[in-house]
Amino acid sequence: MAELNDMSGPFNPNLRFSDFSKEFLTKLIGVWQWAWLQMDSAWFDEVKKRWGDKVAWECDLEMWLRVAESCNPRYAKLASIPLDNVVDSLKVLQLPLDNTMGGIFPVKYDIKNENHAVVTVSRCPSLEWCENNEADRIVPMCRQNEPKIIKKYIVNPNIEVTALKLPPRESKDDIACRWEYKLNVPEGKNVRSKEDVVDERPTDQIPELNDYSGPFYPNLTHKNLSKDLILKLMNGYQYAWIIMSGGYYDAVKKRYGSDAANGCELASWMRVGEKVNPRYAKIANIQLNTVLDSLKVTQLPLDNTVGLYPAEYDIKSPNHVVMTVTKCRTLDYFEKAEPERIVPMCHHLEKPVIEKYLVNPKVKVTPLILPPRKSPEDIACQWEFKIDQA
Repeated sequence: MAELNDMSGPFNPNLRFSDFSKEFLTKLIGVWQWAWLQMDSAWFDEVKKRWGDKVAWECDLEMWLRVAESCNPRYAKLASIPLDNVVDSLKVLQLPLDNTMGGIFPVKYDIKNENHAVVTVSRCPSLEWCENNEADRIVPMCRQNEPKIIKKYIVNPNIEVTALKLPPRESKDDIACRWEYKLNVPEGKNVRSKEDVVDERPTDQIPELNDYSGPFYPNLTHKNLSKDLILKLMNGYQYAWIIMSGGYYDAVKKRYGSDAANGCELASWMRVGEKVNPRYAKIANIQLNTVLDSLKVTQLPLDNTVGLYPAEYDIKSPNHVVMTVTKCRTLDYFEKAEPERIVPMCHHLEKPVIEKYLVNPKVKVTPLILPPRKSPEDIACQWEFKIDQA
């Protein structure tokens, strides 16, 4: 089957990300990066609205530290990065959704040797938003939380991280921030030079990478990665998405209880669905005229029906479909660890979120089967989607 460059054709109930072209997957990751920032922002704003800045920053820090600890070692493992030196950790920083390659947080490197580097973040959209909208966020974000988060993000705890320049900045033409990374090694140990570990060739000349065990590429982008490595990273991104939301949820629950956490979670998912999901339809050339069109959109987000929440479809017509979610990793976890979260999530949160995720407000969503379930072998849930014909 030819690789797909969009989803303008018929609905494929057995779609896999491997069915898409590498070009489309890089576009999709771009939207995933946008979704990543929106989810963080949505949770932060909801917590701040209810309990103020101090609590919002505390929850934000707890979430990011949890993401770094749970997810970043996975990127190193799947890309075969050994984490022996500073340059290895700089590779890891290039791989998450909030990465240092591409257009979101572009950086410049001054690499002294394999164990000493200075990294300048030349542009930061989060900082720019704060400068234009809420300047009082800058100090807690950049001076209090970020140094702790960066320290965790590099994975190797032996690396010394020093902030050389942090906002607020005097001019919007200034850099965003600058960081020094240094790993002290025993005297007499051979330390490789920059020329031994760094390949500065331009992006269009970097060979396609199946892993990142070789030299460090300052000009790396997702386009330089093989399709196989991209698919592995995407699996890691989906896991990170769950960890991010769960990190915020647990931080709020610890302070204010389950009802408060459930309320924040619903508000956050609704905002993400509204702001992000129309972008999936746009990049995939989905027209959104039918139920099947909307179900195409649900195949594309980080929390999708392709791999993370696999589904089966009883297609009665283009505007009448029954979808059965055969496996739900979130439900599996709740059944083992937090069964009290099943009803709030599945009975109260899921329906309005699905409605928002479908983008088309004409689609009527009806739950047919919802947890709790009698056996782990049962389906997770079942939904009917319908557009009534005039």
